[in-house]
Amino acid sequence: MLRRHFIKNTALTMAGMMALTKQLRAAGDGLTDYLSNLSHLSLDERIRSETLWRAVGRHFNPADDFINLEYGYFSPSTLQTLDHELADARMVNARASHYFRREMYGDVERVRAELADMAGVLADEVCLTRNTTESMNIVINGLDTAPGDEIIYGDQDYGSMIQVLRMKSARYGVTLKRVKIPLHPASDDEIVNVYEEAITPRTRLLHMTHMYNYSGQVIPVRKICDMGHRHGIESVVDAAHTFAHINYTIPELNCDYFAASLHKWLCAPVGLGILYVKAEKIPDVWPLFGDVSTDRDDIRKLEHMGTRPVHQVLALSEAIRFYRILGGELREGRLRYLSRRWMDQVRGRERVVVNTPADPARHGALGNVGIKGVDSRDLASFFLDRHHILTVEKSIKTLFTGVRVTPGIPTPSAHADRFVEAIDDALLHFD
Repeated sequence: MLRRHFIKNTALTMAGMMALTKQLRAAGDGLTDYLSNLSHLSLDERIRSETLWRAVGRHFNPADDFINLEYGYFSPSTLQTLDHELADARMVNARASHYFRREMYGDVERVRAELADMAGVLADEVCLTRNTTESMNIVINGLDTAPGDEIIYGDQDYGSMIQVLRMKSARYGVTLKRVKIPLHPASDDEIVNVYEEAITPRTRLLHMTHMYNYSGQVIPVRKICDMGHRHGIESVVDAAHTFAHINYTIPELNCDYFAASLHKWLCAPVGLGILYVKAEKIPDVWPLFGDVSTDRDDIRKLEHMGTRPVHQVLALSEAIRFYRILGGELREGRLRYLSRRWMDQVRGRERVVVNTPADPARHGALGNVGIKGVDSRDLASFFLDRHHILTVEKSIKTLFTGVRVTPGIPTPSAHADRFVEAIDDALLHFD
């Protein structure tokens, strides 16, 4: 009797989950059909179509008590992805140890393959982590180094990465060489040369950030990696702000190691990251968490972290599906359009300093702006308190001060225009 009751309840639970999955997929398919009806429009017309992006925006549920121009922290999931995450959490909670011991492995491998396909690499080169910081820590801490070996990094690299580099230096005697990246470079060669001029026979690794989280500048990673390889030097790329934001696949960068957060521009559940290690490099990387049972050339040795919230991994499938519905080219175009909509209007105004390159190939959605003589923390507070616009102070004392302004996929162009009005008001307020 109890067994029949159990089987019946399990069947009902699974039927409910299947019905929800069907309903969620139908919502995504509706957007697919909508986009196909706009196939006659040029890419630029689709990028600028507010009707289209209102339809996209309905897949999100942003709060209505402020304007979010801080999508750079993370980009919330679509409602479909969120519902998948909640449904998967309920499923895992119901199936408990049976799921973890007998079913989880196949599901994780399926998602790994989907992510690898999107990234343009082999599934056996992709590791599922919790964020960019964890991925970068795995590489930097996992590479064998000798005292006096050098790691070159940029002056705008992310603070958490600089911390792990400093720890590596303190523990193993690695020499860190910090190079100054021009804010408004005249050419790619100007940046490549900065790295190349710092190279010596002891250089072990080039550490670079694809898009700086402070200024939003995109640097020519492929050219730097190519240059490094000519010198026999490996490269690790922090791509937290370009993966699923700028339209590329990992092999196009020609890097040896690559890290990104999936909860940023892929709109995946919070707490997911990707680590890519070129196949022939995997045996050379030690795991961050102890694992000597997995083969040295198996990427999964780097994924050992104990019991994890696997429902987030399962929901990643839906985030990837939503990404594919829009496509990388359209997403990148829209994000760049939103940033240029406000930057182009304020660039060159008296007292306004835009700390992001004007060349559209050198930025994406992230932009940074300041007003001469105004503390950037006061400026961010002014935008939020007076205009209900969320930005964040992002400054490097020796380089620039300003606030980071980051629209996202759900952002209507009217919000970019509202920000221009807020800047005009700030110029009067802080006069």
